[in-house]
Amino acid sequence: MSLPATVLLVRHAWAGERGSVPDDRARPLDARGRRQALTLPDHLDAGLGARGRPTLLVEAARGALVLVSSPLLRCVATLEPLGRRAGVPVTTDERLAEAAPTTRSTDGWPAAAELGARAGLALEAAGGRTPAEGTLVLCAHGEVLPALVAVLVGRGQLAPPEVDLTAKAMPKGATWLLSLATGTLEELPPPA
Repeated sequence: MSLPATVLLVRHAWAGERGSVPDDRARPLDARGRRQALTLPDHLDAGLGARGRPTLLVEAARGALVLVSSPLLRCVATLEPLGRRAGVPVTTDERLAEAAPTTRSTDGWPAAAELGARAGLALEAAGGRTPAEGTLVLCAHGEVLPALVAVLVGRGQLAPPEVDLTAKAMPKGATWLLSLATGTLEELPPPA
């Protein structure tokens, strides 16, 4: 699998409680989540700059920034301010969605494996559209991102990270900086 130099895995910003709207796919960001989304571009640029990496606006200016999201509204809305500022569209990939698995199980293990495998396919597809020295930003859910990281560890592409991969342990609006070149995963806290 060919991936760009920098991959950012973003958990969607705050979006109220499940069940607060009739269709959970259309659940919008709440006031806190909208603030997080608006500050996300500066927050990510500060985190990248502190690690000696190009900022997202620099990457966008050279045509090396790709933004991909779960199609659920809360994920797309998390990346939209970044997309507007960078002049880059947010594309969606159904494989990043928080979706009921098609496999039957009462213990959840097959469900996590299916979510991780689907997200891995989405990562590969998006990676193929991102220049090798560019930056890919994926926005998904608290169940999907840890499953994706577990798949990368299982493939030997990533060292077992020190971050907690318990589903939903990643704070809303937080980001993991993934570098397959070094096999590392770093956690960036969420914007305030």
